[in-house]
Parts: sequence; structure tokens; C-alpha cells
Amino acid sequence: MIELAQKKLLVIAPHPDDEVIGCAGLIQRVKEAEGQVFVLFLTVASTNDFSGRGPSTAEERVNEIEHVAKLLQFDGWRIAFEGDQFHLKLDQVSQKDIIHEIERGEKISLEELKPDIVAFPAFEDYNQDHRAAAGAALAACRPAPPDEKFRPSVILSYEAPMNSWVHPNTSTPINVVIQMSDTMVDQKVKAMSTYASQVRGPGHPRNEAALPAFAQLRGSLLGQQCGEGFYCPQ
Repeated sequence: MIELAQKKLLVIAPHPDDEVIGCAGLIQRVKEAEGQVFVLFLTVASTNDFSGRGPSTAEERVNEIEHVAKLLQFDGWRIAFEGDQFHLKLDQVSQKDIIHEIERGEKISLEELKPDIVAFPAFEDYNQDHRAAAGAALAACRPAPPDEKFRPSVILSYEAPMNSWVHPNTSTPINVVIQMSDTMVDQKVKAMSTYASQVRGPGHPRNEAALPAFAQLRGSLLGQQCGEGFYCPQ
């Protein structure tokens, strides 16, 4: 059981919406327990994808962050690498630079916040930005004497429905499940809907209907209605 009362959570989100897909339940549980939540978004830029919707602009996505931050009551957030030269190209950014932003970046970082809990993407995610984020976050949380650097007490790797698209020998096990109420699931869906530029149609893992279904699957591991799954590498 992870103690959440009055704890400080730092979520590392490669892109806006990753924190909702992977952590919206945990975020709500921390806030419900009178804790604080901060999100470090690694990159935001204009994108054009396969949805047929057309491009989404960086301005549009930042505006969505602002609305989601208000909805889920973030205590603070920051974007580390803005611009087309970084978005979907974090695998080309020096890991040292990404680690630095997570460890010592301005306002939203390990050394600035000293969070109790850190959550970041799955190690085996097919998305190159997610893998870069996971590797950098794990390195930033490496063991060290406490007088040399800060290290959070709880380190979690969060999952997403699309993480099933991996090589069968690389799948990370789920060894922590956070219980969610129906209200929390509804709020998670609402937050995803607020990221309107990222929502996709039926059959897509970023469709709002996929989130409650996935939450029910993870909840069944607890004998509960809904939950969120994580891997704790400690």
C-alpha cells in the first residue's frame, strides 16, 4: 500500500495527455488526500497525425494543458522543451539534457520540489519520446547518498492502453494498482476529452471509451471496480 496522505507527486509527461491517460486516478487520489501534484511536460509542438483531423497547434495544446490543470487541480506545471525541434524527437536530445531538466530544471524538478512520489512512462513504450522520458526519469531517480542528491521515496512507471503494442519479451509487469472510484474514472474521461486535439474515434486507444474499460481491467486485479496500474522498480 502506498501512503498518499499529504504527499507530493511529480508526474513526468512526455506530451500533454500522457499524465491523464497514465495517472489521472493517482493524481486525484493524491489531491483527495490533501497532497500536491506537479507535472513536467517534456515537449509540446504543432503536430499532424493519422487521425484525419488535421494538425494541432502548439498554442492549442498549451491551452488544453491550462484547462486540464484547472480540472485536475495541478499545483504547478512546466514545459521543458518547446518547439518542433524537440517534439517527437526526444530520442535525439541528449539524455543528459533531459535528466538535467528532471533533476534540476526550473521550479518543476526533483531538486526544486523534492516530491515523495515520481511517476513516468513505461520503459517499453513504442513511442520514442516516452522511452527517452522513462530512461531519463529512472536515471534521475538513481540511488545516491541523501547528502549528495534528492531521491523520491516512491518511483512508479505508469502504463497506457497502447503499451500492449510491444515485443512480448519486453513487457513491464504491473506490481502496483491504485484503486479508483467511478467518479474518478468519470473525471479521467472528462480530462481526456479536454485534450480534444488528441481524442480519437472508436477503436483507438485514445478514445474516451477505452479509459473506463482499461480502468475496469486493472481494478479487477484488486477485486475492485476500477484502478490504475503501475510498475514500481524498487
